[in-house]
Amino acid sequence: MSPPSPATPDSGAPRPEAPPPDNWFMPGQLARLFAPSGVDLAFWGADGIVRMATPGWCAWFGLDPANVVGRHLHALLDADYLQQWQTAFNAAAHGEATHYMDHQALWQGQAAWRQVHLSPRLPHFAHAASTGHGADGVLMAMTDATLAHMQQQQIAQLQQQSEAQAGEAAELARLRALLDWRTAMLTEHSEMLHLLSHEIRQPLNNASAAIQATNRAIVALQLPDTDPASKALVRAEHVLQQVIGTLDNTLAAGTILAAGGRAGASSDTDLPTLIDLVLHDIAADQRTRIQPLWDTDTRTVQLHPALMRLTIRNLLNNALAYAPEATGVTLRMAESEDPLALVIEVADSGPGIADELRPRLFEKGSRGHGPDRNRTGAGLGLFIVRSVMQLHQGTVEALPNEPHGTIMRLVIPQGLAD
Repeated sequence: MSPPSPATPDSGAPRPEAPPPDNWFMPGQLARLFAPSGVDLAFWGADGIVRMATPGWCAWFGLDPANVVGRHLHALLDADYLQQWQTAFNAAAHGEATHYMDHQALWQGQAAWRQVHLSPRLPHFAHAASTGHGADGVLMAMTDATLAHMQQQQIAQLQQQSEAQAGEAAELARLRALLDWRTAMLTEHSEMLHLLSHEIRQPLNNASAAIQATNRAIVALQLPDTDPASKALVRAEHVLQQVIGTLDNTLAAGTILAAGGRAGASSDTDLPTLIDLVLHDIAADQRTRIQPLWDTDTRTVQLHPALMRLTIRNLLNNALAYAPEATGVTLRMAESEDPLALVIEVADSGPGIADELRPRLFEKGSRGHGPDRNRTGAGLGLFIVRSVMQLHQGTVEALPNEPHGTIMRLVIPQGLAD
């Protein structure tokens, strides 16, 4: 048996309290940003030290929010709880996204349920990147699943009653009513996901813009010894962009699944404006590597702007991550007349796609092993790309970029509304 990872609860042995972690990522501000979102979050590093926790997360485990950040996970969570979910914690610490359902007894036989997601966070510190040990920490996200659990119980009960009293019209009517109610709840769930996406992304984008402005102000002062501060701000912006990307992909996947493969109708969209928004989503120090190439005069196109913005951003972030740092990435916009379609290509000069990865390239959880050590997330990027293209009745394919590299080509049909 291999020794346990430092970020996992393999051992119940007491651990010494570690010194408080670096505070350049402002855990207090991040916790306050996430607090109104309805998602309870905590993040701990590979050393097991908690670096960020929302008040809701602390309340679920009965912890004092003022005495959580900077302490070891083993000193905060009950040993029985860590032992119960040891497999999930260990898997997340070794780079696998895992989830489980947690619950607590309340009063008079009532209980509260939480859907818990453990997402691996790959290295974004230089010293951690050189170790090659995989995940550099774990992001724990908990959402209220009490209503969904109660619905499942009610549906199971009604199904049992229906089987026991097959043929009775009254029982079938009750089941239909429950299913209609569940459909309405799923619709409400989808709307809440959209609202949650806006409520979380806006303050994070504001924080990213503030970091960029602060960095520019530091450079403009032309003071000595400002390089460490500038580098810390760049790292902070990268973390924010990674969190935004992970949340957007997770929310988009939940929206598509909750809507049963229907994510809203396409609308007339200004293509140059959409591309400008996508480029603004990229971290400032990586944005200059992208070279837009316009091979079409088309301005207005038919697509779902929010989902397509996320799709193109995912492709650009992948290309920037896997291509050598000194190389550029081309974003090409073109068109096809037969059939009438918008064509978008993202080309890089990276190592290409391994043969063993190609059959599952667009599956959920698939991730490559490129030169970048700052990759994060649960392998949702290309899964989202394929799902969005299916919604648009379009296609996505990975083509070789000679002499080396990859071209990701999106073909988005136009004129379908006619």
